[in-house]
Amino acid sequence: MSIRRGYGGVLAATLALAACTSTPTTPQWAAGDSPSTPVATTTAPARNCARPTAPSGWGPLIFQDDFNGKSLTATKWSVYDDPDGHVPRDPSRVTVAGGELRITGGKGADGRDVSGGLSSDVNFMYGHVDVCFKVDRGAGYSAILLLWPQSEKWPDDGEIDISEVNRGARAYTNSFVHNHPNNDRLGHTTRADFTQWHVMSADWTPDRVTFYLDGDKQWTVGLDERTDGLVPTTSPMHLAIQLDQGCDAFIECRNAATPAKVVMHTDWVRIYAYKQGI
Repeated sequence: MSIRRGYGGVLAATLALAACTSTPTTPQWAAGDSPSTPVATTTAPARNCARPTAPSGWGPLIFQDDFNGKSLTATKWSVYDDPDGHVPRDPSRVTVAGGELRITGGKGADGRDVSGGLSSDVNFMYGHVDVCFKVDRGAGYSAILLLWPQSEKWPDDGEIDISEVNRGARAYTNSFVHNHPNNDRLGHTTRADFTQWHVMSADWTPDRVTFYLDGDKQWTVGLDERTDGLVPTTSPMHLAIQLDQGCDAFIECRNAATPAKVVMHTDWVRIYAYKQGI
């Protein structure tokens, strides 16, 4: 699901990044799947995710961050600065502490509900992406991992939503692949407790996109005539991490049970280059 957003500040371009639509539409789900259909359940790691090893057959590591310092590495990330946008994002809501990246949603002194997001400065054409993360319970916020086209031409050059934990209970995630000027898309739901640490992953190759939960394959786009044209192939992409504030058919509205602050926690990120023949 996507919405066009203005960044302002650090990023002046207006991009379309994944989350809810301002005019909600019914997503086309992969065969046999729906938001209410359990398709996978795993036991979460006890505290955080095991440190990753290079996936078999892929190329070298081209991007990584363990968030071990006291601030973001400026040469790796660009933080969104658009506190007055349709989806308000303030750079102060993006912090590094305790060995993790934290994006915090909550109401400010002026009563406005604000969160944050950031994107990697490394673009790549195909690759394998691993992200270890979790998110606090709380309606009104969607925790998102996505690949966005360097060209900034959306939906023409596609979008890969690795994970969108859009409901406050954090009982499942949605993954989507978008492509083409008319925004053809397909989605899939994977069930797990995302208040606990999990690794969501994606393989992006010239002919398929495959999604994983804690190393277990969930679904693949591009292996049949129905889906092979959906694989984005026309622009390099970069990783974005967002905790999007929302209130619509996709992101349930903040309610009395939503805590004052909701945090998306990211432990580490790894991206490996594509190796021809995979």
